[in-house]
Amino acid sequence: MSLLSLEQFDCNGESTSMGARWEPWKRALLIYLEASNIDKDVKKRASLLHFGGIDLQEVFYNIPGANVEPTEGEDVFEVAISKLDAYFAPKQSKVYERHIFRLLKQEPDEKFEKFVFRLRKQADKCQFANRDENIIDQITEKCFLPELRKKILRIGDEITLEQVITEANTLEVVNKQLEEFKTPLKSIENQEVNRIDSKFKRNFDTSRNVEYGCGRCGNLRHAGNDTNCPARDKECLKCGLKGHFRQYCRTKQTLKRKGEREYRYEHKKGRFNRKKNEVNQVGESSNNIVHKDGETEYVFHIDDDV
Repeated sequence: MSLLSLEQFDCNGESTSMGARWEPWKRALLIYLEASNIDKDVKKRASLLHFGGIDLQEVFYNIPGANVEPTEGEDVFEVAISKLDAYFAPKQSKVYERHIFRLLKQEPDEKFEKFVFRLRKQADKCQFANRDENIIDQITEKCFLPELRKKILRIGDEITLEQVITEANTLEVVNKQLEEFKTPLKSIENQEVNRIDSKFKRNFDTSRNVEYGCGRCGNLRHAGNDTNCPARDKECLKCGLKGHFRQYCRTKQTLKRKGEREYRYEHKKGRFNRKKNEVNQVGESSNNIVHKDGETEYVFHIDDDV
């Protein structure tokens, strides 16, 4: 372990979690000492104080009996560690710690290995005479796998913790494989449903298109928004725009209809004016009015030069 990977111990943190932080830090220090081949107790104590930092040194030198002189037969490093253990991690009530142990249970989505790790960590505080036996009891009662519980009860008192862990890991793998067997079946069912829905939708679109047809090319087999319509990229020979054939062109259709209405109106207006002029001309050129039996008869004469 390198010097940079071992941080100083935080002596100013939350006092209730001091013991929980001290134990992993002490374990990291022991790993470093072993990896560095530091075996003399004096050098081990010096490494402890060096890596622990100024705050740890202040705590150490103020604990009575912690800073002992090296004497034959006495390990100064072990003395230092024991004094610091008593300071940072005072012994808890085993009754309370066992109560916490009995509350531990495996969560539905929790890996069995993680559950066992939590049991082992708490069991270390419980001062059990037979730690593994109590862990097996807690697994039997609080595990999430009914098959594992049956296995433990079937084997009986001869089962070991290693056997329980092996059996639990096997059951987790088997259950996962069974779930994977179910997944393809569900996928096939969903694909079949999607295929039927797609076919129904395609048939519906086809029947609708047969009734209305494509407004771009006139094809009855697809809608106007079909990307494969042959007229989408064609230029209309009538309006010059792309997207439809000439015979299906509707560009400026509104203006066209308006123009036709104006033409018909002007045409009728012209005919009316011509008839009116003809009547006026005839009236102006008339030269005889004949009365017969109370009725008036008009005799019109139209000169050649009119």
